[in-house]
Amino acid sequence: MELNKILDLAIMKAETEAKSEIKSGYKVDSREKPYENYLDNNSWDIFVNKMKEEKPAAYRRYGSGGGKELEERKVGKNIYPPKMASFGSSSRMIYNLAKDTDFFLFEEKLPTVVGGMANLDGFMETEDKCIFVEAKCREPYSKKTSIIDRNYEKLYEYISNSTKTSVTCIIKDLSDETKNKTKMNVTFMYGETEIKYFDLKQMICHLLGVAHEFLRGNCDIKKIKFIYLLFNPKLIDIDDSKEKIHKIYNETCDECNLIDFKALFEVVVDYLLTLSHHKWKNATLSDAIVDNFNFALVDQTSFVKNI
Repeated sequence: MELNKILDLAIMKAETEAKSEIKSGYKVDSREKPYENYLDNNSWDIFVNKMKEEKPAAYRRYGSGGGKELEERKVGKNIYPPKMASFGSSSRMIYNLAKDTDFFLFEEKLPTVVGGMANLDGFMETEDKCIFVEAKCREPYSKKTSIIDRNYEKLYEYISNSTKTSVTCIIKDLSDETKNKTKMNVTFMYGETEIKYFDLKQMICHLLGVAHEFLRGNCDIKKIKFIYLLFNPKLIDIDDSKEKIHKIYNETCDECNLIDFKALFEVVVDYLLTLSHHKWKNATLSDAIVDNFNFALVDQTSFVKNI
């Protein structure tokens, strides 16, 4: 069994034992066997209806988001449960943690001007700071792809050539057999360490989105807090492959703690300023924008007190 599903089932066991009203086993019409690592249909309906009634803004955002979190998914001839019905869903995790926090927004989209949109799991603005959140639960235990759009090539080369960060993006062409010139193979390094588990490609995309908001003037110049919410599997019982899951979690944390994200953010800001065809209202305030940036790695027990 894949590690991400093992974690799903461990979370399912912890939740269903703690709350007897929560059941597992989502059924779709085309499949006789239920999806054990998802909420059952009744529990899911209760979850969605309660969100719709009590948190309509969140319901609209999850329903209209790029991930289509609330709908059954059709892939080929197969139908799968809604993403958010998974016990290991990052969206469900952050929603349960932050749904009662005033002014917290879910599924925030930010333009990157380089490669589409940055889809963050959460955003919140207070009088003195802007908080951006990315949430990860089962993702570190899933298969990764190193195939990335060529749109990022110039940015990655800029990052690799910068003396301000130790991040290096090693770019290779895809094999001739693919005949695909719009994609490239990228390995991310920090110094001599390969970043294997932490999603640095996505993080760079998020930093682009954050930098865009402040350079364009969409956000007032104030403190910037980027929170990386990583589910801690050590806080639940895991019957199978516990050592492997704990190892990946530890290595993800180690990679995350290794990277100087403020320095990387500065390089991203510098790169955007080179794009002369964009008008940056706050270009002269770029130093202040970078100085205001802070990064925090948290788990499900420390998230709320960090927002």
